[in-house]
Amino acid sequence: MSITVGIPQALLYHEFGEFWQTFFASLDVPVKVSATTNKRILDRGAAAAVDESCLPLKLYLGHAESLLDQCTHLFVPRVASYYRQYYLCAKFAGLPDIVKNAFRLPAGRLISPDIDSGRPASRLDAIRLVAGAVGRSLPAGLAAFRRALAARRRRLPAAAAGPKVAVIGHSYIIRDNFFTGEIFAVLAERGVAAVTPDDMPGSELYAAARRFAAEIYWQLSAKLAGAAFLFARRPDIAGIILVSSFGCGLDSLMNEYLEHRVLRESGKPYLILNRDEHTGQAGIATRVEAFWDLVERRKRR
Repeated sequence: MSITVGIPQALLYHEFGEFWQTFFASLDVPVKVSATTNKRILDRGAAAAVDESCLPLKLYLGHAESLLDQCTHLFVPRVASYYRQYYLCAKFAGLPDIVKNAFRLPAGRLISPDIDSGRPASRLDAIRLVAGAVGRSLPAGLAAFRRALAARRRRLPAAAAGPKVAVIGHSYIIRDNFFTGEIFAVLAERGVAAVTPDDMPGSELYAAARRFAAEIYWQLSAKLAGAAFLFARRPDIAGIILVSSFGCGLDSLMNEYLEHRVLRESGKPYLILNRDEHTGQAGIATRVEAFWDLVERRKRR
C-alpha cells in the first residue's frame, strides 16, 4: 500500500515542522501538510472540539480534519517534554487520543511516537515506531533522524535596523498568520521591526527563565517568561506585545504573572492581546496602531 503522511500545520508543527518533513523525505515517504489557517479550518476544528478546548487545540483539530481524505496516516506525536526539567501542557501529551476520538479513527491511521526528554530511551523508541509505521528499518530511521537534525541547525536572522517591538507568544501563535498577521502588517507599515522569541537562541530563553523556576512548571510558559525578561531589558526594544489565545488556562495565569513581574517593572509600553475565534482582524489592527502611537509619544518626551 502506498503511504502518505499528513501533518497538521498547527501546535508543535511551528517548532518542528521542517524537521518532521525532512525526516519523512529522507525515508522517501510522501508528506501532505495542511493549508495555512483560515476561517473554515477554525470552524471545522471548533465543531469537532469540546467546548472547553483552547483555541490552538481547536485549530489543530481543524487542520487534522482537513487532511483525513488526503493521506493514509496522520502524524500526531505524543509530546510530554522536549526540554529537560520542564513539561508541556497536557493537551500535547493527550493529542493522539483527542484526534482519534474526535474523528473516530482506527488506531492504525495515527503515527504517534512518545517524546519525553526525561526518558533517555524516548528518542530511539520514537524513531523505531515511526520508521516501522511507514515500512522502514531502524537504521534507515536513524539516518533520516540525523539528516533532519543537521538541517534543523539554522542561523538566526540578522539584527534589524530602526525601531523594534518585541512580539511575544508561543510559536504556534506567533508563526500562524491567522493569529498575528495583522500585528506584523501594522508594524511593518510603520517601519517597525518585529522581533520574536524565535529570533533568539532557545538556550538563552530557558537560561533567563531559571529565575522564575520556583513558580513556573510548564515548558512553554518558561520560554515566554525568559523572552519577556530578556526583551524587557534590551534598550533597542521600544515596546512589547504579548499575544495569547482564549481558553488557555496557562496563558491566563502567565499574562498576569508577566505583567506584574516583568512588563510593569520594565517601564516599556506593553500591550496584551488575547485572541479567540471571534476576534476581528480590524480590531487587532486598531489596537496595535494605538499602541505604536503611544510608543512614539513616549519617545518624544
